Amino acid sequence: MRFRNLSIKNFRNFEDINIDLSNQNIFFGLNDVGKTNLLYALRYVFDKDIRKYYLIDSDFYNKNIDKPIEIILTLDISDIDNSDCQKLRAKLKGALLSTHNQVFIKLYAQYDKKEMIAIPILSWGGDLEHLQDMKPRGYMFEIDYVFNVIYIDSYVDLYSLFKKNVNQLIKNENADDEKILLEIQKNVDELNAKVASLSGIKEFEEKIAPEYNKFRNEGVSISIKSEIAVKGLYSNVIPYIKQDNDENLYPTAGEGRKKLLVYSIFDILADKNNDKKINIFLIEEPENHLHKSLQIALSQILFTDNKYSYLFVTTHSPYVLYEMDNVNLVRIFNERKITSKSTFYKVPKDYEKNRKMLNQGLSEAIFANKVLLVEGTSERLLFSKVLSVVKPFYEADGTYILSVDGVGFEKYFSILDGLKIINVIKTDNDLRKSNDSNAYFPLGFSRCNKYLDENLLPTDNIDENTIKSKRAIYLANQETLDKMRKDFNIYLSKVDLENDLDEAMHDRLVVLLGDEPVKYLQSAKHYHMVELIEKIDDNDCKTIFEHYNFACLKEVI
Repeated sequence: MRFRNLSIKNFRNFEDINIDLSNQNIFFGLNDVGKTNLLYALRYVFDKDIRKYYLIDSDFYNKNIDKPIEIILTLDISDIDNSDCQKLRAKLKGALLSTHNQVFIKLYAQYDKKEMIAIPILSWGGDLEHLQDMKPRGYMFEIDYVFNVIYIDSYVDLYSLFKKNVNQLIKNENADDEKILLEIQKNVDELNAKVASLSGIKEFEEKIAPEYNKFRNEGVSISIKSEIAVKGLYSNVIPYIKQDNDENLYPTAGEGRKKLLVYSIFDILADKNNDKKINIFLIEEPENHLHKSLQIALSQILFTDNKYSYLFVTTHSPYVLYEMDNVNLVRIFNERKITSKSTFYKVPKDYEKNRKMLNQGLSEAIFANKVLLVEGTSERLLFSKVLSVVKPFYEADGTYILSVDGVGFEKYFSILDGLKIINVIKTDNDLRKSNDSNAYFPLGFSRCNKYLDENLLPTDNIDENTIKSKRAIYLANQETLDKMRKDFNIYLSKVDLENDLDEAMHDRLVVLLGDEPVKYLQSAKHYHMVELIEKIDDNDCKTIFEHYNFACLKEVI
């Protein structure tokens, strides 16, 4: 079974939105754009506990109660050998033909002005135009016998969760349990009797009866009895953390520990329903109260454990996404009205062994509004320094500088483009020795053509690989290169970072680094760039920012 599509109309802050889905989905965006509301749209379809409260006027987009709320989910059930597909087909029966490979689940709610509520009506089937109404049984619909929703709130209360589900979590089925329970009951009875025999209770009984008889003398007495176990055997059971090789018990007071214990409890509950129902996990901001390392550990569980086959996550944290693979990234944003853009993300095969390297950069970049893609650490360090002077709050304003550690920009900008995140590329004007030992291939030009999927720049070999020859072919094609800047946000260096910087402020670099600044910077790139950054002042940063060679910085802010 595969989730394919979600359509939402007139629900909360969504006027009309259509999102491609997969079985693992990540919803992200700024605050107050509708991530939680999107999860609630799914909850109203799948979760009887939220559906039973009906819908009110504020659940309608801009309180437009004259139009109905409509939520439609599309699921692919073409894999007839899949057990979840089989569960769904078995329940749909007459609403699905054997030839149907998709299931449409629809929630429709029309506001009743007299009752001041909208009652959800659910239907499903294999033909969107001829869906079959689900039969309600109290608050339950047929869908509730197929799907089990596990909704994990960002601030879920561990103790409330434990007490609510304690009878499912703890079962007394051992042969010795009956004997132990009888002993417990005997001890409780003795305890209650001892409590009732306390002098304070006896004194109260003697005082209260005469006062009662003043109002109505019925010849009665007042007896105080202890009922310690009346609320149930596990009413006061509390989970503790016990360290290995330590007999002491430590309350799970830390919010991080509580969060992890919550996930552990939900995992057990999901396992109990797995054979009969299809588990769907709706998780809201799992990063709350978790340190970076624990967020990464949680990421590994969420995106690699088969238990989370159907997963919908909202998050603000890049660390939660470190292990993502085969996921659907859904960016929700406000473009005059709330809208979204989704794109499917799969770790490329050549990055499988270095997934974290790719995911770390990408997972941080997708939370930005504009991303400057650069080749390496030197560019990132220098450009961060310049922007921190020219626009100190550039990161808070949504600008992010991402080093791709090479020239593999496609893996990043294809995802960013798909999410409608503006991205700017800064790459070097490289030359590569061709098969003809006396000629050089313009690799930087070829790279730009590849990114555009169009041969705008010439790729004829040139005779020498020198700084002068690189600048010469750049100047010969500057009109096209400037157009690429304007139309496609691709900024090719005249030569490379160090030589372009030298052209912008040679005399100043000589003062700071010595007579051969380019050679010095390139001899130990990272180390010497850090040294330069510590030496340049605000005026130097402004000089770099204003120079033609670094116009990408203006574009990105």
